[in-house]
Amino acid sequence: MSSGKWVLLGMAVVVLVIGLWVLNRTVFVGTSLVEKATDPDKIISNYEEFQTIWNTCQKLDADLKTICDTPDADPMFAQFSKSAMVAQKRQKMTRWVQEYNAKSKMVTRQYWKAAKLPYQLSEEDFPNYNCNNKGDGR
Repeated sequence: MSSGKWVLLGMAVVVLVIGLWVLNRTVFVGTSLVEKATDPDKIISNYEEFQTIWNTCQKLDADLKTICDTPDADPMFAQFSKSAMVAQKRQKMTRWVQEYNAKSKMVTRQYWKAAKLPYQLSEEDFPNYNCNNKGDGR
């Protein structure tokens, strides 16, 4: 064989090896992703995680209602102002809403939540989020 044929054969082998490597990565990475996403332990964990975040947001909304319905002169506000307590609860809710939304967009998690839970959350989904704005013209 001439040297030109050896070069072509070498290039063909290199292309074949690269092609097989790409095919291997495409097939097996996809398969491992499916296995990871459908692992029963992960499904249950993700399902519970979405439900826990939703319940936490519901609790924060109830806390905001209690704080907002309490008169400003209440002794509860002796150590921290009402507006500071509202701001703290709102900050926590925003953090949980952002975490829920981020996880909801993940390929391995987005399908594993209760059907009654929304795909994405917004602070506006919780009626008491803006309770400190009631009656002030905003």
